[in-house]
Amino acid sequence: MPAPTSYNPVAKGLHWLMALLIIGLWSVGMVMEDMPKGDFRSQVIGLHKAIGVIVLLLTMIRLTWRLTNPAPELPATMPALERLGAKLGHLALYTLMIVMPIDGILMTQAKGRVVDVFGFVLPTLVEKNDELKHLFSEGHEAMGLALAVVLVVHVAAAIRHHVLLKDDVLKRMLPGRA
Repeated sequence: MPAPTSYNPVAKGLHWLMALLIIGLWSVGMVMEDMPKGDFRSQVIGLHKAIGVIVLLLTMIRLTWRLTNPAPELPATMPALERLGAKLGHLALYTLMIVMPIDGILMTQAKGRVVDVFGFVLPTLVEKNDELKHLFSEGHEAMGLALAVVLVVHVAAAIRHHVLLKDDVLKRMLPGRA
């Protein structure tokens, strides 16, 4: 059976949905701590946490889908070092999409708070602990910056393939292409 030339609709849908959610989470994460304390800020933080957990669940679904559905081959003309970079970049994205929400859950719980996902409260994994709160908070911030860098490189690589190399790397993930 020949390798597909494009990602299937499920993979594309998960990719673009998660892209929107992650960009939204990152954007809100950059401003929510500076918001004035009050009900609105609490609601924004609660929504950030809930959507973060949803991104974690979607990542697990996406990984399962990816492991059971072959991805299109990279262009045969792509140098080995660039292939390695693509694999490492995707590994970094998946790692951050898993570890960052887990860190956020642990950070919240170390603050002595619950993680409520639209009425479903996650089980407590860590008790209130100021040292852990600080550790998880620093980790969450560092991962947010790392995620921004990896995403910029990811988008820049896709644009490079489309504009400069004129290959199908970007097109195979665009909606509507079979």
